[in-house]
Amino acid sequence: LVAAKYNGVDIELAKNFELGVSNKKPEFLKMSPTGKVPVLKTADGAIFESNAIARYVARITDKGLYGTTALDLGSIEQWIDFCTNEIDAPLLSWVLPLQGVWPYNKAKEDAAKEALKKALTVLNEHLKKNTFLVADRITLADIICVCNLYEGMKSVFDAAFRKPYSCVERYFVTCVNQPEFKAVIGSFELCKAPIKLQKQAKKEQPKKQEKKKKEQPAKAAAPPKEKKPKNPLDELPPSKMMMDAWKRLYSCAPANDFRNVACKRFWEGGAVPKSVNNEQFAGYDPEGFSLWFCDYKYNEENTVNFMVMNKVGGFLQRMEPHRKYCFGVMCILQKDNLFPITGVWLFRGQEIPPNVLAECGDIELYNWTKVDHTDEKVKTRIEDMFCQTDYIDGIDHIDCKVFK
Repeated sequence: LVAAKYNGVDIELAKNFELGVSNKKPEFLKMSPTGKVPVLKTADGAIFESNAIARYVARITDKGLYGTTALDLGSIEQWIDFCTNEIDAPLLSWVLPLQGVWPYNKAKEDAAKEALKKALTVLNEHLKKNTFLVADRITLADIICVCNLYEGMKSVFDAAFRKPYSCVERYFVTCVNQPEFKAVIGSFELCKAPIKLQKQAKKEQPKKQEKKKKEQPAKAAAPPKEKKPKNPLDELPPSKMMMDAWKRLYSCAPANDFRNVACKRFWEGGAVPKSVNNEQFAGYDPEGFSLWFCDYKYNEENTVNFMVMNKVGGFLQRMEPHRKYCFGVMCILQKDNLFPITGVWLFRGQEIPPNVLAECGDIELYNWTKVDHTDEKVKTRIEDMFCQTDYIDGIDHIDCKVFK
């Protein structure tokens, strides 16, 4: 909607739209097969996904939202992908559990905060020398970036959190006070106190009514409520290896001795660095867990760096509901003019979890190979990915994303 204001495009909001009802109707699912909002209905067809809609609106008329040069265009797309993957994704992992939308997990919240701090540091450094992300005026990159920052600035980025990122705060306040932004979001007030974890209030029990003289006929018993199906991975035999302990070990291992601490203790077990309660990681359990290599099936199509990074970021976003049972390192390589994707994953159980296969369509885009961890060459390749070395399989390793 903000992009529409800048481009002078009129967009009519759907009337009487009820989330959870309207988006499940057949006519809506024809436009958005997943039932997600927003959706833009045009005379030529429908578009779903907010960034895709923003790109479409920005291109309807040429008023500078995509810059003036090819370099501007590339830089705008770069910052859109950065803000979507590095800011929006972890921010949702922080805020939505606090709002009661997703299950709350303290370790995941801490990981999301750390990821956001790194991303905001990058953004802050860029904005020290630039008023806006690209060129000297607001572009689509700024619109999407500010919209990604919006919930954080409103709900959890209090003054103490914002202090190291003064340039980001200046930039955000400048943008939201532009007439086009204010026409959509209204007046904005920065977060003063972060929202707290929302606990569902218990329903009050109705007071018992006094018995009437005449007995009322007995009502038929209500059908029993359906129990939420258990994840089949929770039914597996217990394992001495705790996934969360490994993730803490990986996150806290010192960078200058990472292979010796993180990788060696992954196989053999050992203390979790910086643990206040002397937490011990039991080591890899090949009976309770399995390791898998993945290789993208269509690497010959990976010719544009930022688009490849976007593919990986989108894949990891769609893996979010399964984080409890998974750990992965996705590596983006560079060979001539191609950017192959390869990775290693740790799954609970001996197969790729059935819920992952059923719910994450990106799985089908990769070839999966179960790992024999007793093979020394295989172990070295796993450790190279864990350590994010400069070369993987002798090919330049240019970027890496860790799912933990």
